[in-house]
Amino acid sequence: MTYTDLAHEWTQLQSQLLTQVIEHDDLSFSYDPHTNEFSGLHIVGGVDISYPRTNPDHAIVALSILSFPSLTLLHQTTFQVSIDVPYIAGFLAFREIHAYKQAFASLQAERPDLMPQILLVDGNGTLHPRRFGSACHLGIELNMPTIGVAKSLLHFDDLSHVGAKDLKGVFREGAREVELKGQSGSVYGRAVRPPGLASNPVFVSTGHRVSLDTAVRVVRACSKVRVPEPIRVADQQSRKIAQTIESIVP
Repeated sequence: MTYTDLAHEWTQLQSQLLTQVIEHDDLSFSYDPHTNEFSGLHIVGGVDISYPRTNPDHAIVALSILSFPSLTLLHQTTFQVSIDVPYIAGFLAFREIHAYKQAFASLQAERPDLMPQILLVDGNGTLHPRRFGSACHLGIELNMPTIGVAKSLLHFDDLSHVGAKDLKGVFREGAREVELKGQSGSVYGRAVRPPGLASNPVFVSTGHRVSLDTAVRVVRACSKVRVPEPIRVADQQSRKIAQTIESIVP
């Protein structure tokens, strides 16, 4: 099957799955705007995948489970997997979804009591040209509340008027959040200023079973630095293993 055929097939599947995405809160916890606190939220998760530069089809998957609100690491699952699905822009989930599902199968077998109440995904959710990025896809597959948290802004036609450099300027002037609204009027997500003095935002979007407002609040509550802790911890571990593999491959 050619890349064009795959893209066509995957586009149709994304359109079908998009109808299942829930963009309002369907959660096991709640948020009180008066106290600015979450009630009933105890376990959060983060997922990340890294690829050794010496073997881009060899993936290291990391799933981190943290307590909330202390953000203490409770459990971490890491393993290596070969990926034979090609990368096509806009369809990253199809390349990585099975690796993520293996990580959760491992967690279910080892520590089902630590299944996260909400999952932060290193990637996009509705901030996507077809409003169906990796966080949406994984949320549907797992039937789990998910949030997309991207470190860079995904550019596509409807958001072509939004520039990352312009956003940095807005944050340097004191803004905390910027709505990412397309020329069509669709709201895809928000650029969120991290804690401290940094002006380089993260890009937050709904994945599944969570509203954008709550997604931003969870990301803020999980952030000590720019990248929220569940993703940062997973990213550190997957990168560490990837770098070890790179160092031993001639």
